[in-house]
Amino acid sequence: MAELTPKTAIRPFNPSGYEILDANLAANGEVVIWSVSPLKPRIGDLLLIESGGRLYDVAVEALAAVDGGWSAKARQTRP
Repeated sequence: MAELTPKTAIRPFNPSGYEILDANLAANGEVVIWSVSPLKPRIGDLLLIESGGRLYDVAVEALAAVDGGWSAKARQTRP
């Protein structure tokens, strides 16, 4: 059996997938999503995020170019 190396290590998303950074979602209603996917959200887009067994409605507030992809900051629309 081959050993896992950084290039073949298991990752939660495929290379063109999305990563959702939601550590601050419950505390301050903020989430960051980044991806190299060509499908980018737009300012004002509404998203439904599940975190810690709860559902959150968030709206995209900011977009930025990041390492060949993009990053979006979104904030909870209602508590």
